Amino acid sequence: MGRVKPGKPHRERLIRETREPEQPLPDWPKSHVSAELTGDDQFECVLVTIHGVEHYLHASTARELQLMLDSKLKEYNGVCEELGVPQV
Repeated sequence: MGRVKPGKPHRERLIRETREPEQPLPDWPKSHVSAELTGDDQFECVLVTIHGVEHYLHASTARELQLMLDSKLKEYNGVCEELGVPQV
Protein backbone atom coordinates (compact mmCIF):
# COMPACT_ATOMS: atom_id res chain seq x y z
CA MET A 1 0.00 0.00 0.00
CA GLY A 2 1.37 3.42 -0.91
CA ARG A 3 1.94 6.24 1.50
CA VAL A 4 -0.74 8.78 2.27
CA LYS A 5 0.16 12.13 0.78
CA PRO A 6 -0.28 15.18 3.00
CA GLY A 7 -3.39 17.18 2.13
CA LYS A 8 -5.10 14.27 0.39
CA PRO A 9 -7.99 12.62 2.18
CA HIS A 10 -7.75 8.90 2.82
CA ARG A 11 -9.98 6.99 0.42
CA GLU A 12 -11.51 3.65 1.25
CA ARG A 13 -10.90 0.92 -1.28
CA LEU A 14 -14.17 -0.29 -2.75
CA ILE A 15 -14.88 -3.99 -2.69
CA ARG A 16 -15.77 -4.99 -6.24
CA GLU A 17 -16.18 -8.73 -5.74
CA THR A 18 -16.94 -11.22 -3.00
CA ARG A 19 -17.05 -15.01 -3.17
CA GLU A 20 -18.48 -17.74 -1.01
CA PRO A 21 -16.06 -19.12 1.57
CA GLU A 22 -14.88 -22.67 0.83
CA GLN A 23 -16.68 -23.88 3.96
CA PRO A 24 -19.93 -22.30 5.18
CA LEU A 25 -19.45 -20.03 8.17
CA PRO A 26 -21.20 -20.85 11.44
CA ASP A 27 -24.82 -19.64 11.58
CA TRP A 28 -25.40 -20.01 7.84
CA PRO A 29 -27.25 -18.30 6.10
CA LYS A 30 -27.20 -15.30 8.46
CA SER A 31 -23.40 -15.27 8.44
CA HIS A 32 -23.42 -14.94 4.63
CA VAL A 33 -26.44 -12.76 3.82
CA SER A 34 -29.07 -10.68 5.54
CA ALA A 35 -31.75 -8.19 4.61
CA GLU A 36 -33.52 -5.64 6.76
CA LEU A 37 -35.41 -2.39 6.52
CA THR A 38 -33.42 0.76 7.17
CA GLY A 39 -34.30 3.39 9.72
CA ASP A 40 -35.92 6.73 9.04
CA ASP A 41 -32.47 8.35 9.01
CA GLN A 42 -31.54 6.58 5.75
CA PHE A 43 -32.54 7.68 2.25
CA GLU A 44 -32.76 4.07 1.03
CA CYS A 45 -35.35 1.60 2.32
CA VAL A 46 -33.57 -1.78 2.40
CA LEU A 47 -30.17 -2.88 3.69
CA VAL A 48 -28.77 -6.07 2.15
CA THR A 49 -25.54 -7.37 3.65
CA ILE A 50 -23.54 -9.93 1.67
CA HIS A 51 -20.35 -11.31 3.22
CA GLY A 52 -20.13 -8.29 5.49
CA VAL A 53 -20.51 -5.72 2.70
CA GLU A 54 -23.55 -3.48 3.23
CA HIS A 55 -25.67 -2.46 0.25
CA TYR A 56 -28.33 0.23 0.79
CA LEU A 57 -31.08 -0.06 -1.81
CA HIS A 58 -34.27 1.71 -2.75
CA ALA A 59 -37.30 -0.58 -2.48
CA SER A 60 -37.70 -0.60 -6.26
CA THR A 61 -34.07 -1.70 -6.73
CA ALA A 62 -34.52 -4.41 -4.09
CA ARG A 63 -37.63 -5.66 -5.93
CA GLU A 64 -35.75 -5.81 -9.25
CA LEU A 65 -32.92 -7.71 -7.55
CA GLN A 66 -35.49 -10.17 -6.18
CA LEU A 67 -37.00 -10.67 -9.64
CA MET A 68 -33.57 -11.17 -11.25
CA LEU A 69 -32.49 -13.65 -8.58
CA ASP A 70 -35.75 -15.56 -8.88
CA SER A 71 -35.33 -15.79 -12.66
CA LYS A 72 -31.73 -17.05 -12.39
CA LEU A 73 -32.64 -19.58 -9.69
CA LYS A 74 -35.42 -20.97 -11.90
CA GLU A 75 -32.90 -21.24 -14.74
CA TYR A 76 -30.41 -22.94 -12.39
CA ASN A 77 -33.09 -25.39 -11.22
CA GLY A 78 -33.79 -26.29 -14.84
CA VAL A 79 -30.14 -27.23 -15.28
CA CYS A 80 -30.23 -29.19 -12.00
CA GLU A 81 -33.32 -31.06 -13.16
CA GLU A 82 -31.63 -32.01 -16.45
CA LEU A 83 -28.60 -33.30 -14.55
CA GLY A 84 -30.69 -35.13 -11.97
CA VAL A 85 -29.18 -33.25 -9.03
CA PRO A 86 -31.01 -31.53 -6.13
CA GLN A 87 -32.60 -28.18 -6.90
CA VAL A 88 -32.62 -25.12 -4.67
